[in-house]
Amino acid sequence: MTFESFHALPKLDGLPLVSKHLTRLELHGVGVYSSFPDFSSCPVLEHLEFNKCEFSLVQKILSDSIKHLSITQSISGFYDSFRAHICAPNLASLRLDEVYGWTPVLETMASLVEAFVRIPELCLDQCEQWHANFGIVIASLCDKHDNSANGHDSCVLLKGLSEAKKLTFFSYPVMYIFKRDLRCCPTFSKLKTLLLNKYWSEPDSLHALACILEHSPVLEKLTLQLFLEVPKYVEEMKGSPDPEELSAAISEFLQIIEVKCEVVDEVVLNVLKFLRKLGISKSLLTYSIFLQFAFTWQKESKQ
Repeated sequence: MTFESFHALPKLDGLPLVSKHLTRLELHGVGVYSSFPDFSSCPVLEHLEFNKCEFSLVQKILSDSIKHLSITQSISGFYDSFRAHICAPNLASLRLDEVYGWTPVLETMASLVEAFVRIPELCLDQCEQWHANFGIVIASLCDKHDNSANGHDSCVLLKGLSEAKKLTFFSYPVMYIFKRDLRCCPTFSKLKTLLLNKYWSEPDSLHALACILEHSPVLEKLTLQLFLEVPKYVEEMKGSPDPEELSAAISEFLQIIEVKCEVVDEVVLNVLKFLRKLGISKSLLTYSIFLQFAFTWQKESKQ
């Protein structure tokens, strides 16, 4: 869909929805305006889904009861210096998959278990200095808009996701929202499984990867998917860090590291060098077959 086609969607406007019995609401291809997404008068609503919707004039999606929220291929906060807020303190699972416009602000979600966030190419959180900086994102230079409601030093995404046990973060190189948030990176005190895409493997992003790992004290599994789109064939590497060599700043519970890529190129080699700093030495490398190719790192057995 184009931005113009979003504006042609049928509109839901007016007073907030009221229902004592509604447990599931799926909205597809509609424009949501005004105070309609205030679901505080739907006390048993638990599942909420927006697909190909527009809510660019919505200030807040509000519900104390929803446990599962999915927003896919939708547009939010299209206007300058305007971000929608998602206030769902009892949310257990969240999916933000290709939300165009300004990325929504996530408020505290103490019950969150799992979240998937994919920042699309048409998101407005782009670094206009990216090309001038030769493909390097410097968040302090890119972040011109004080549209997080609490200033440049507040988190848009990461603080609201900090209670999750499983996280997936996908983005494109030109986007800066994750690196912006890392300037005030929270501690992911419950995070056990983390999946990241190629965005986190670029040379200027390895410090961002290190920052997340340093703030994830109980992380058990890290997967690096070093491609933006899923290819037909994948090379896969798996490994376990040596506890005796593991950096003191990294979770002592980290047991599995997976690296998936199309080819072993310079980007992959740079990531492997970074991983060796975690205690995975080159001598632990063994080979096996996965699809066309695979590489497996195994922890050295102790005699």
